[in-house]
Amino acid sequence: MKKKKQFENEPPSIDNINEANLFIRELWQKLREYEDRLTMSSRNSSKSPSSDSPADKAERKKPQTPRSGNKVGAQPGHTGHKRPLAALGETDEKIVCLPDACSPDCGGEVTPNSSPSYRHQVFELPEPKLDITEYQLFHGRCLQCNSVSKGALPKGASAGQMGPRLLSYVAVLSGLYHLSVRKIQRLLQDQYGTHFSTGLISEAQGRVSSMLTPTHQALHQYIKQAPLVHIDETTHNRNGEEHTRWFWLMSAKDVVFQQVKYFRNKDAAKSILGEQTQGVVVSDQCPSYHWIEPERHQFCLAHIERNLQQMADYSGKGLTEHIGNRLVLLFKSVFRTQHRYEAAELDEVNWRRRMHRLRSSITDWLERGTKVPASRYAGRCRYILKYEIGLWVFLNHPGTPLTNNEAERCLRGSVIMRKICYGTSSDRGEKFRSRLLSVVETCKKRKLSPITVVSKIITAVVGKCEYPDVFGLMST
Repeated sequence: MKKKKQFENEPPSIDNINEANLFIRELWQKLREYEDRLTMSSRNSSKSPSSDSPADKAERKKPQTPRSGNKVGAQPGHTGHKRPLAALGETDEKIVCLPDACSPDCGGEVTPNSSPSYRHQVFELPEPKLDITEYQLFHGRCLQCNSVSKGALPKGASAGQMGPRLLSYVAVLSGLYHLSVRKIQRLLQDQYGTHFSTGLISEAQGRVSSMLTPTHQALHQYIKQAPLVHIDETTHNRNGEEHTRWFWLMSAKDVVFQQVKYFRNKDAAKSILGEQTQGVVVSDQCPSYHWIEPERHQFCLAHIERNLQQMADYSGKGLTEHIGNRLVLLFKSVFRTQHRYEAAELDEVNWRRRMHRLRSSITDWLERGTKVPASRYAGRCRYILKYEIGLWVFLNHPGTPLTNNEAERCLRGSVIMRKICYGTSSDRGEKFRSRLLSVVETCKKRKLSPITVVSKIITAVVGKCEYPDVFGLMST
């Protein structure tokens, strides 16, 4: 879809001086807006850090504090950190190196100590190979009735060409390590010397997706009842379609749920969160969440601060810049006070007293910001004032974070996968990404191995055994 032109090809002819002044003022505001857009970065907007220009990235990487004169690396007097020795298994090899005889002048026999004085361990990868199981099915004819009988696969045999462990490996290579189908194909060929078509690998991902359905549903039901939920969304492209879809994510203490939706609106948010949710929800300033009770909807203060930083960077300077700088300073004070309280440097009484003063000051300066000449920043201050309760939900709900960084960290895998593998081409691909990434991110939170968890599920489904409750959610 082409963008609509904001200006005509030829400038208008205006004879009235008042109309000309209004037109100049309009163009002046538009010029300021475009100048501000040129200075937008991840520091003063919701843009991702990967979209920053090289100059902005270099500025972001500058150390905040001056570096000391010490060289990089270990410092004299610091305690060293060494790799602990691994426990030897049954298949590990142990080679005993006994001392040689004494010096040639002596020639006496040396008696070794009862325990080694030094242990040197060398780690090596085993020779990669695939275990191939061939099922030979025979037909036979009955000697009595002359009917033909056919052999059948035994119970637990995989119907496809990939066994449970290989299916798990292919799935995790995509979901955790962000490899495309063609890169997975090349890796299997280089590592194991076997060739699978891209269609077979894609079909294998679809099979894994269907096997993860009960676990995905259990994650959704569990997280909707969580007392604290982080939620975020990002764009998702379907190849061949102009309409942009949305990748939604919910994160709780030890569970992550992701799903692709057609829209980024209130109805989509309700279907993800559940209309009867009673927990505290932490999100950005997306209007899709305004149906949540204000007393339970915590805004991400980091997003608010970045948007106000853009106001402080206003190219027109003057009152707009002054108020923006003041608001940014106050929000930084909120973070500093909260960090001191969490570090037990402030008691609750002083913490609440300082937060009350900061809240009053922020409200006062936001009201001043509604009267600045730059209309876009005046509207931004009015918007924040309208939902001012959402800035301070953490005061009445202990343990509520001030930012939505938790959701953004969990969503990073989906963003990386989108950049590397581009969009999906079918509903099967969307379901595979959302279900597998939900399992992978949940495993990260619980410090579990994703390939072990996925392999356990696939082995049970292929073997027609009871579906495993890998996260302990289906019984709750």
